[in-house]
Amino acid sequence: MKILFLDTRPVRRGAQVFLHDLSKEIIRKGHQVKKVYLYAEEGEGKLHLNQEDVELNGNDSHLFEKFPTINPFLFLKLRREVKKYQPDIILLNGSRTLKYGAILKKLSGRKLKLVYRIIDSVSFWNPHAYKQLYYRQLVMPMIDAAVGVSKASLTDVQKLHSFTKPAKVIHRAISTDDFEKILSRVELRKKFKLEEKDKVVLFLGNLTPQKRPDRYLQVIEKLKSKNPHLKSWIVGDGILRQENERMVQDLNLSETVTFWGYQQKVGEYIAASDILLLSSDTEGLPGVVLEAGYFGVPTVSTDVGGIREALEDGVSGYITNKNVDDLVEKAHLLLQDENLRIRFGEIAKSKVMNDFNLIKATEQYLDFFKTIS
Repeated sequence: MKILFLDTRPVRRGAQVFLHDLSKEIIRKGHQVKKVYLYAEEGEGKLHLNQEDVELNGNDSHLFEKFPTINPFLFLKLRREVKKYQPDIILLNGSRTLKYGAILKKLSGRKLKLVYRIIDSVSFWNPHAYKQLYYRQLVMPMIDAAVGVSKASLTDVQKLHSFTKPAKVIHRAISTDDFEKILSRVELRKKFKLEEKDKVVLFLGNLTPQKRPDRYLQVIEKLKSKNPHLKSWIVGDGILRQENERMVQDLNLSETVTFWGYQQKVGEYIAASDILLLSSDTEGLPGVVLEAGYFGVPTVSTDVGGIREALEDGVSGYITNKNVDDLVEKAHLLLQDENLRIRFGEIAKSKVMNDFNLIKATEQYLDFFKTIS
């Protein structure tokens, strides 16, 4: 089977990392995969590209991206790549790949099979009626099937767009290849010069509005008054970096908060932490919760997207509303009770190993692709 993954850009974010890992597993099983990215990426946050992968070097802020919503020059580049590759399946990794995939199918001379990978809440990202109408009338009719990273994500699309074509939930899974040679927790905490009494609360993700790093920092400010040996690690980068650094100064948290920036290998930071705090306004099924679970690190999270499919409230972590005080209360419980934290972490690890295995997810994708093609 020849599969083309169409994505926005090769950036180290959850949706893109998963597709990168999935492509490697599919290739190991003897199939062909080509990843095509609409836009280029530079810097330390860029994913590694395989020899056959292509960046089309589009400009995501081009006027044509707003009207007529498709850049014809970028579209022509995409059409050439698809015509040359002749894929059996094109997997659209959400976002702008949907509209480019739809116009490609509409204007191409051959019957393409498009599968929409639903990576987040479409209701959150498309709140306006005109945009919903655009996708419902012009884009979604071109889609042949859909895969939701969570039940919540899939249901959202089915309701919002009245989507009735073949659909399946295939949970986000993680590759543990980069985690297998990580030092022990004791060794890592020595490496990071942490004392036994230090408690590390981790933020792992992009510093973007939907991730709400500002809410995370508000939680840290209140936790600090309860936990004098608190350490806050922010692993990731993004457009809010400078704003968040100023917020740290304003909240007098400079001695507490460390910005680590983008890290190619995040396992060490997770394994050395005590809890993961997810402060987002929206998620599909957050891979960071699975990665934390793999290392036995429990999560305190806002109640967003498919989080309840990855985390069991009061069993492997805590799920709260988006209220800062509620997040503080649950995080403090875990920081104060080591036995509780360890028990939650063990259950989280067991769930990740059993339910979010990349090899199983790959088999599910291939089986679904076969039914579509």
